[in-house]
Amino acid sequence: MAHVFDLAVNKYEAICNQPVVAKKKNKITHVQFNPIHPIIIVGDDRGHITCLKLSPNLRKMPKEKKGQEVQKGPAVEIAKLDKLLNVVREVKTKT
Repeated sequence: MAHVFDLAVNKYEAICNQPVVAKKKNKITHVQFNPIHPIIIVGDDRGHITCLKLSPNLRKMPKEKKGQEVQKGPAVEIAKLDKLLNVVREVKTKT
């Protein structure tokens, strides 16, 4: 089962789940992301490959709320990722 998360919205709740392997015996061993297109390639221990394309509904940006100014651009996305990585690093150092 592949779980897709939007870390900027909620890191604890998946926005969609997609079954990848046909049998419970099979285990996912490799995941490869396409840097240009919203596609994921998943390989299992039996040598089967599954190509998953992210739904257009999941690729839409969230709507802006009235009266709220939404910042856009790569600098904002980098700041979000840095914030998330800092949270992960803090948890890692505590254990």
